[in-house]
Amino acid sequence: MRNLWKHLTAPRSETRSGPPALHAEQTTAFPDLSEAEVVRLHNRALPLRLAPGDVLFRADSRAERLYVISTGEIVIGDTAASDAERFGPGDWICEFDLTQPGIHAATATALTHSQVLALERSAIADLEPALQDYLRHRAHQFGLQRLYRAQRRQAALARHSRALTDALIAARTAGGAGFAETETARQLFAKVPALPISTTALLNKMLDERTTKGEIVELVTMDPALTSTLLKSINSPYYGLQHQVTSVSHAIALLGHNAVYQVIMTESMRRSLPNTELFTDIHQRAVELSRLAFTLAQTLAVGRPAEVATLGILADIGLVINALLKSANPRLKPLFDLLDPAEMGAALLRSWHLPAMVCDSLHHQHHPEFAPPARLPETVRDNVAVLYLARRLLARLHGHTPGDPGLFLDAYLALLGRAGTSEVELLYEQLVPRLRAQLRQLPRSLAERLDG
Repeated sequence: MRNLWKHLTAPRSETRSGPPALHAEQTTAFPDLSEAEVVRLHNRALPLRLAPGDVLFRADSRAERLYVISTGEIVIGDTAASDAERFGPGDWICEFDLTQPGIHAATATALTHSQVLALERSAIADLEPALQDYLRHRAHQFGLQRLYRAQRRQAALARHSRALTDALIAARTAGGAGFAETETARQLFAKVPALPISTTALLNKMLDERTTKGEIVELVTMDPALTSTLLKSINSPYYGLQHQVTSVSHAIALLGHNAVYQVIMTESMRRSLPNTELFTDIHQRAVELSRLAFTLAQTLAVGRPAEVATLGILADIGLVINALLKSANPRLKPLFDLLDPAEMGAALLRSWHLPAMVCDSLHHQHHPEFAPPARLPETVRDNVAVLYLARRLLARLHGHTPGDPGLFLDAYLALLGRAGTSEVELLYEQLVPRLRAQLRQLPRSLAERLDG
């Protein structure tokens, strides 16, 4: 019955043979043992013969055999991978502690014609204590060797990963780098109307942690340009309010001072840039991205919501600048296609004397697509991470797949305190319920998407 059980539980690809004579490799695989002790082990072992491609054991299968390679070569993992574990004559493979069964982490495959001795856990338990101690000690030694090799492979992979990341960053940032500092770019920036002084003052107030809500209300109320911008925009069909808003205090009571700030910023941006189809699309996306980024920052309790809301409004301004360059110089379009819109947008905002935090964050806004968090300046890391995630979530909210594969998405989720949470879970379980509670404060395009 015992032999029948061994036959039924053996890997299907292995072939048994009768006990052959001891080879030199089998003797040297058990140093410090007498020939009689080696014979006793050999007699209790299952001799296996494997052809190239035969499986010794499979990933996730029960591990309760100690394997000693007599001849040939066994590979654990992908046989085509250069860093796969390889075992030859005299090597041991033991993935349990000799007393309790374990689980194989990867598949072991014969690379060449191979002979292997397999010692069952039950057979080891029947040996005299001295031989059991010997097997346990040798298995531990081989386990330490495997651990050392695994650490070396991990270090090599880490170096390789860093080199690939460096190459990717260089490839993504080299094209057109520095053009924003040229005279051509400066002349173009000079032709783009800057944000109104009152809007810039409001922006600086919102980004100042010491500013109170009362100061925001007073600033908007005392400036006719800001008041006009706010009331004209908020009463437009774009926001779809049921009742006419007639005062700043009414608008702030209805939407909140952060939403009022976003309205003024987006409208000021719209008036500073050309009224083209491209900018109309960018403007609508900016309003939605700003609101989503603001709510995401609140949900994650990371950074300052007003800052990331500002970044959302200004995020794609570089696309407009690049479009203006192409329109003015059609023959140079292939050159302008190489320019980084984020760099161009950040340079324009610097020429408007906007806060360095805003400009630097927007300059790095696309870096999460090709660089881990550690490669971002610490001063803008949180803001850039929230903006990156908000952009991905907005795409999913509209039923689209995010534009980049999310190579470092898990690292950015962990940075924002959501390790182990998928972006889909974050969107539909945490963010959407919060947005739905604010429907009347949202632009109509976003509210309709959430109200379905």
